[in-house]
Amino acid sequence: MDIRLLIDKGRASPIGALVLLLALAAGLLFFRLGVPGLMDPDEGRYAEIAREMWVRGDWITPYLNQVKYLEKPPLVYWLTSLSLAALGKTETAARLVPALCALGGTLAVYGLGRVMFDPKAAVMAATVLLTSIGYVIMGRLLTLDMPLTCFLTWGIGLAYLALSRDRRAYLPWAYLSLALALLTKGLVALVLPGLIFGAWALARRDGQMLLRLWHLRGLLILLLVGLPWFVLVSLDNPEFLKYFFFQEHLERYLTSYSHHGEPVYYFVGILALGLLPWSFLLPWGLGQSLRPKILIDRQDTLFLWLWAGVVLLFFSLSRAKLAPYILPALPPLALLLGKALNGAEQGSDPALNSCGITWSLLTWLILGLGMILIFLDPPAYWGQRIARLDFLSPYPLIGLIVLAATPALTLACRGWPRARWAMLLIGAVALNSTVILGMERVAGQRSGRALAQVINANWQPGEALIGYRVYLQSLEFYTGQDFFLYNIKGELKFGSQHTPGVDLFLEQPEALQKLVQHRPRVYLLVQDKDWPEVQNLFPQQFQVLSVWRKGLLVANQ
Repeated sequence: MDIRLLIDKGRASPIGALVLLLALAAGLLFFRLGVPGLMDPDEGRYAEIAREMWVRGDWITPYLNQVKYLEKPPLVYWLTSLSLAALGKTETAARLVPALCALGGTLAVYGLGRVMFDPKAAVMAATVLLTSIGYVIMGRLLTLDMPLTCFLTWGIGLAYLALSRDRRAYLPWAYLSLALALLTKGLVALVLPGLIFGAWALARRDGQMLLRLWHLRGLLILLLVGLPWFVLVSLDNPEFLKYFFFQEHLERYLTSYSHHGEPVYYFVGILALGLLPWSFLLPWGLGQSLRPKILIDRQDTLFLWLWAGVVLLFFSLSRAKLAPYILPALPPLALLLGKALNGAEQGSDPALNSCGITWSLLTWLILGLGMILIFLDPPAYWGQRIARLDFLSPYPLIGLIVLAATPALTLACRGWPRARWAMLLIGAVALNSTVILGMERVAGQRSGRALAQVINANWQPGEALIGYRVYLQSLEFYTGQDFFLYNIKGELKFGSQHTPGVDLFLEQPEALQKLVQHRPRVYLLVQDKDWPEVQNLFPQQFQVLSVWRKGLLVANQ
């Protein structure tokens, strides 16, 4: 689509803008959504929880491998269960919720941009978000982070507009959005907005502002939507409150309990990667955002800075760090960058825009060319790391070429602002296309779908599926069979201790040998390092059915 079709005397047509965003979403979020197999551990875990929820008919207590799984609230499980029930047990059905939430978050940014800035800046902000590789990747994976980001964006954005534009009718909707975020990932859905608005009130030296967030109907909505599940699950599972709030929230944040420790600067690099290709323009865009000309612009800019900054600081201080945690910082950064790009296209400050964006594009080009050279002729330090990407060939090289070509072609369009913006957008779409194709290769390495096809083709009643010190959640989803686990519990440890009557966990070799003897056939998933041990326990009993990236799928005669 020609971006100029959106432009009409300096304004963006709402219909044209929505058509553009929906077209981009169709290509980047929904096209080939079901092609890759569900990847372990996250996608396999959440899909299997949703499948077991539907099969058991228990919508209060989530289960994974027949034991309680109380780490997260159930909203994504509920929605995914309904999607699987409606569309079948397919990858598209499993990933539909995050894809729709990615689109919902994009529309929230577009709406905020129209109110905060102008329609063209809104289009640019929404397209920046929708074509950032971190956003696209997370929109195509079944995890909780994209739904959380969507609901937080709507909740924080509507609450801000209610205060800054005196539109208190938005507050009930803001509270509803935060209630949905609470049901997605827990207390972080309330802590982050509280810190953001607290920081804004402190920066403005206006403590009364927080009182204006009070809205009785909105609070009732939050309690009626967000609270009942917590009450019901606590009544059914007395161990829930301590485990969920203390171990899964406080201990995960304050201690190394979850074993995901990273340095304090970890999310700065992750944020730069997640915003690609736009992160090359982010320093310039943030600098532009510090030059607002009217009071309301200064208020909006300050809030967006605080929004992104609080998210970055909050997760940087956590002892547990995983890359997707930083996703809620992308919407405010996209709004700031969209505003800057709109100003550059309109030439509101020609001298500054020309110099600033030109130097940013030149830096982008130089770094892109440097990455191509390193990829083609890597120094010793990078050689082994790049070699690990061989299975993705040729997509890494194509992506780097696109990354370097985008600023070069954009610089060639100097003097044609609309063509320059269109070139940036085309480059971002092309880069994301290579990422999507690369994800399909990654899924081939990290999904249990191919193994499940082997098992399903041979499965007979009474047989057993066993993981020998390994657990692939997606294998359980695709086969629909209980997974006996030998000498491993991992994330199932708490559930195995609080779910009576489940005999799927084998601790001693004798228990494993007894199971093998009493079943007509067993399928054993084993890592390469453990295969000699299996051969010693069961001499000449197992034959190899298939190979996976870490080991073998074997079965007895």
